[in-house]
Amino acid sequence: MNEKVLEEIGLTKGEIKVYLTLLQIGETTTGKIIEEAQISSGKIYEILDKLIKKGLVSYIIKEKTKYFAAASPNRILDYLHEKEKSLKEKEKDFIAELPALKEIEKRGKKEYEIHLFKGFRGFKTAIYEALDELTQKDEILAMGIISTKSEQYNTLWIAWHRNRIKRKIKCRAIFSDKKTEYFKDLKKLKLIKLKVLEGITPTAVDIMGNRVLILTHGKEPSVLSIKNPEISQSFRTFFETLWKIAKN
Repeated sequence: MNEKVLEEIGLTKGEIKVYLTLLQIGETTTGKIIEEAQISSGKIYEILDKLIKKGLVSYIIKEKTKYFAAASPNRILDYLHEKEKSLKEKEKDFIAELPALKEIEKRGKKEYEIHLFKGFRGFKTAIYEALDELTQKDEILAMGIISTKSEQYNTLWIAWHRNRIKRKIKCRAIFSDKKTEYFKDLKKLKLIKLKVLEGITPTAVDIMGNRVLILTHGKEPSVLSIKNPEISQSFRTFFETLWKIAKN
C-alpha cells in the first residue's frame, strides 16, 4: 500500500511499520514485531504505546506475556474523524486567545522595522500584514505598477483590493501602462483612483501608513517591507509629485 497516506494523516514511519506488521501477521509478541518490522527493541514499547493511545493497537496478557494486535483499518478512519474534531476544538480555543496574542504582538512591534519576504507565499504575507495595520483613515499609495505581471499575481492583487474595499480604505495608484485587462479590472473597483505615467519605474512601491513596500514580481518574487515614518513620508512626497504629472 501507499505508506505515504498513513504518514500524512499523522503516523510516524515507525508506527506505520509496526501497525502494518501486526495487520499482516496478527496477534503476536514484541519479539516477533521487532523481527518482522525491523524496529529496535529500545523503541518498540514507545511505538506500541502511541498506537494504543491512537486506538490502532490493542493487547491482551497470556501467561504473563503481552500479545499485541492491530485494530481494523476502519479504525484509522475513526482516528481521522477524532483528529478533525480535535482540530476544530483547538481552532475555537485559538480564536478565543487571538486577541491576547495580537496584543502581545502590538506591544512587541517597533517603530522601525525592515523585513524581506521571498516567494509567492512570503509576498502574500507581506501585503496582507501591511493591510492589517491600516484603518479607514489611511490611504494607500502605489506607484510603478506594471500591468503585465503573471495571472497569479493579478488574481492575488484583485482579491487584496477587494479586501481593502471591505475595510473602506482608499487607494491611489500610478501605473506604467493601461492597455491591459488587469488595469481595466482594477479601474472597476471602488475606492480607487488610477493614473498612468509611462516608464515610471520597473519596481512597484506601495506606501501604507508608516510602511513602505518595495515589490518585485519576477521569477524570485520578493517584498522589502520598511517601517519608518520618515521614509514613508519621503515616498509620499515623491508620490504626490508624480501624481500631479501622471495622466488619467
